[in-house]
Amino acid sequence: MGTNKRKWMRLFAVLFALSLVGAACGDDDSADQQDQDAEETASQPSEDAAGTDSETADETSPPTTEAAERGEVTVGVLVPLTGELGEFGAIVADAIEFGVSEINAAGGTRCGDIRTVVADTGGDAETGIREATNMIESEGAVAILGPTSGVMVPLVDLAHREEVVIMSPYAGTITLNELGGDFVYRTVSSDLGDGAASGLWLSSRGYESVAFLIQNEESTISPAEVARDEVNAAGIKITDFIVYNPGQPSYQAELTTVLANDPDAIFLAGGQESGVTVIKEAVAGGFEGEWLFTADLAVPEIFDAVGADLINDKAFVEFADVDPSLPEFISFEERYDKAGDPFAPNSFDMVTLVALALESAGGCDGAAINGTIRGVADSDGTKVSTFAEGRDVLAAGGTINYEGASGPLVFDASGTVSGAYTIQQAINGEWVNVEFYPASTFDR
Repeated sequence: MGTNKRKWMRLFAVLFALSLVGAACGDDDSADQQDQDAEETASQPSEDAAGTDSETADETSPPTTEAAERGEVTVGVLVPLTGELGEFGAIVADAIEFGVSEINAAGGTRCGDIRTVVADTGGDAETGIREATNMIESEGAVAILGPTSGVMVPLVDLAHREEVVIMSPYAGTITLNELGGDFVYRTVSSDLGDGAASGLWLSSRGYESVAFLIQNEESTISPAEVARDEVNAAGIKITDFIVYNPGQPSYQAELTTVLANDPDAIFLAGGQESGVTVIKEAVAGGFEGEWLFTADLAVPEIFDAVGADLINDKAFVEFADVDPSLPEFISFEERYDKAGDPFAPNSFDMVTLVALALESAGGCDGAAINGTIRGVADSDGTKVSTFAEGRDVLAAGGTINYEGASGPLVFDASGTVSGAYTIQQAINGEWVNVEFYPASTFDR
């Protein structure tokens, strides 16, 4: 039973009892006061069913929609809203809320409207564990959406223990290749795919030599190793493969070696803070070659932070992306003005899949979602691309195959989907698409 329904029943019981007392005493003044109290209580806003900007509900009268009569189901949104990945966390949170608005506008799930609870991890694992635990124990969350790689891996045990689905639109860490698949999913491909795409791009540019500068984190080292293998296989000389620790005021020591070997290009897999410093110091040290950045630097802010003149025409960035020609993405783009933001389609697909899994399940908890999410994402059923479409097919007794805005969502044994990739170039202070690799590129 939902929170609002329980609250309404308690208030109804109190008001009913007061009305009996007023009637027995024949006290008109008490009855008038009771009516006034009821009106004041009715005017108070209920908890926000969708987490943002929903209409207030009358807590002293029965809910007016079938979804509200069934209560609500809580989904946690666990993202970095501050720190190096804050821009991406905001994109993910916004796209999830857009998905929730569509689900609730369509009448909500059979378990009720989706209610979101949002928390900022700042990219910190301990904060993520604490906030996720609170979402589950205090808020009753049945799914937690949006953690980054460094937060998601520590949450795997919690997901299994509490039987709560955890899903990410950008956690590419290869650790999940072994840990994911049961209560743990992602609507983005593994970092191994990023490495393959980066290696393919570097191998296609006609370089004779490439240097690798890699931030000391699993999520950057793993794809860099895959890219290195691709570059080696193409017969290109790798002058350096240097792993550096973030948070340093300068990276002159690492760059002295790299610049001495005069590579044609530098593959930089680093965060925004370290990346900005590396780029500025490399250019100041005389580097005039090309760059390939990983996804953390695929943000407009990098041009202001570095100086557009230092990277215009010379820098490229690789990141997991969607096929813009897909009809499902085109439809999403027509409905959502931020559809082109990195990981926005993947985030929309996450919450839509959760809602469809609830709609097709026999329960309203994390175990129910876990038991049905693969079936609604990949089956021989009717293809759908919105919650409303899927709900109607399921209500008629059919089965569905959700084709997402981010592409087909076929979860492998690790709960991971195949993905496509984009290469963008820095041109006139903006990132501009120059190459697209569909998921089929990497089917070998």
